[in-house]
Amino acid sequence: MVSHRLLCRCPLGARLVGVGFILLLVIGCAVNPATKERELMIVSEDQEFRIGQGVDKQLREEMGVYLELPDLRALVKEVVENLGRNSDRPHLIYRVEIVDTPDFNAFAVPGGFVYVHRGLLERMNSVDELASVLGHEIAHVAARHSAAQISKAQLMNIGLLGVAVATKGAVQDYGQLINMGAALAFNKFSRDDEREADYFGTQYLTLAGYNPRASIEVMKHIQRLETREPSTVEVWFMTHPPTSERLVNLNHEIEKLSAKQPETLLRSYQRNRFIRLLDGLVVGEWNGNELIRGDNYYNKEYLLQLEIPQGWQARINSKDYAALFADAKKDYSAYFDIEPLQTRKTVEEYSKDFEQKLRRAGLRQEKTYATNELLPHGAKTTVYSGYDGSRGAIMVEGAVFVSGANGYSLIGSSKREDFDEFRPLLESMVANLRFISQQEANQLQPPRLQIHTVEKGESWGSLTQKYFGVTEEKAKLAEYNGFEVSQVPPPGTLIKVPPSLRF
Repeated sequence: MVSHRLLCRCPLGARLVGVGFILLLVIGCAVNPATKERELMIVSEDQEFRIGQGVDKQLREEMGVYLELPDLRALVKEVVENLGRNSDRPHLIYRVEIVDTPDFNAFAVPGGFVYVHRGLLERMNSVDELASVLGHEIAHVAARHSAAQISKAQLMNIGLLGVAVATKGAVQDYGQLINMGAALAFNKFSRDDEREADYFGTQYLTLAGYNPRASIEVMKHIQRLETREPSTVEVWFMTHPPTSERLVNLNHEIEKLSAKQPETLLRSYQRNRFIRLLDGLVVGEWNGNELIRGDNYYNKEYLLQLEIPQGWQARINSKDYAALFADAKKDYSAYFDIEPLQTRKTVEEYSKDFEQKLRRAGLRQEKTYATNELLPHGAKTTVYSGYDGSRGAIMVEGAVFVSGANGYSLIGSSKREDFDEFRPLLESMVANLRFISQQEANQLQPPRLQIHTVEKGESWGSLTQKYFGVTEEKAKLAEYNGFEVSQVPPPGTLIKVPPSLRF
């Protein structure tokens, strides 16, 4: 069930060199609150909290907190507090926030700070499913997985520690970990950690009064997303083991619960209570100034609209560019950026500066490709070749133009063999870029969820026809709501209606 931990035994100490290291092993052993096993732990609970406290401030600034739906936020907090009271560290105050990103993800940092992405809430279909995801994250905190990772990292720094360990010297300096990037690096847990989090999360979920079968529903939902919308759960799979493995383990735990506590599996899912609170939830990419709506990227600050090729995904909120567009299946990518100019420049002058940047990045200009001089806004294009670690030989096209006090650039790349197919798509983005009026910008609002109450006689086909004018993609709407298309939604059921079926 639970993996064995690193125990503080003599054979390990005997293999290690240095009095300071042996002292570290003696001083740094603790009983894990969840597993009840002894393990190396040189991070105190106070230090753990201080690390989390510092990271929390940066997360709020960089990712943003979603505050539009206070009742939904209150429910998320209620669930976390309930799970925390039923965890193996019930004395700890668990804090949770909704971060304003469309990713399917949730995570925790040391000290009881838990975060759920807006995009994950969009895909959940009951309070129980939400509790399943959050129970997993609380289990990471309860089992002190991040603190253990940090302890192991400090252990690897043996050359810097020496006998200072005995006098609480170098090991006490955790200032370098109080930043978001460093702390989140310690959230890439081992498979044993993830198995423990699934196991203990299911225990907490059950003790807190939710239906533990919700864990299975969430895993099945992730499997469907993995197949149909891999980019939706890309962040999730960066930090979690294969879903198929987790599903097998969870099914085993549910079987054991069925034998010992069968009544827990009969608890009603709190569906309508949760779905009702999603009414008006922002869907997709939006940060107040930029948004993705349908096949278009909009920038309200710079008053522009950029058309996205059919089937491509788009991302905003990066320090390095205004927006990223990509077709993951074909390995196409394009970066769009807007740069304030120090002095007035012609497009030729700006193009030369841009070419120098690309050459410094290791790209070589391809003289065999003619410059496209027929694009709107006086845009100038140049073609380059290069090498990508994951794609191999690539071709790159950069398109730039100047408007007013700003320089605009779109740089796209593909595998060399796909470039002739890719190039027209990139240039169509430049050709269809247009500047919009302030009035148009003022009217731009992000896409939002609608909530529909199912009436007698309605089916997934009729609902898809009603909201989207088609019936062919009724399976998408059913799966989005946690149903099979063959299941008729009972009257009174609340269902989520997304802005479009183009996921």
